[in-house]
Amino acid sequence: MLKTLFTLAVLAAVGWFAWNKYVGGPSRIFENPVYGEMRATMNVQGREIEMVVFARMADESDCKLRALLSWSNALKACPTCTLTPAKCQAQLPARYARLFNDEPIPSTYLSASAGKADERDGRMVVFGLTDREGEAIREQMRSVILQEYRGSAHCVKASGG
Repeated sequence: MLKTLFTLAVLAAVGWFAWNKYVGGPSRIFENPVYGEMRATMNVQGREIEMVVFARMADESDCKLRALLSWSNALKACPTCTLTPAKCQAQLPARYARLFNDEPIPSTYLSASAGKADERDGRMVVFGLTDREGEAIREQMRSVILQEYRGSAHCVKASGG
């Protein structure tokens, strides 16, 4: 089980690095941001685990280019995962938009804020884990991401509801 969860953490890190690092970009101050959404699922010992990554982008083309790079790399990192095509949207549904204010939701999630112009703000949620598994995976992902990401990253604790 732990090995599979580690694979999920690697998938998240690969997608995150591609989304944030391998594409240069304009300033982080966006007048009309577009939000990227990427989802991956995997079956682990009879449980479905779903990872969702949201990122605030400069515009539609910034979002599409980063999504193509990150998802193609994610496929290589997790051959047993089912990846939903990445999508770019002008607004996130209200239940996810509040993630960018670091508001608690029923699941703990990873919050990352860009530290330089070519990085993007992002949020990562993993559904289907126990609280203990979730904490361990998010901490692993945070540690891996901060090796290359110049911004900050921290976990937002679950609301408990």
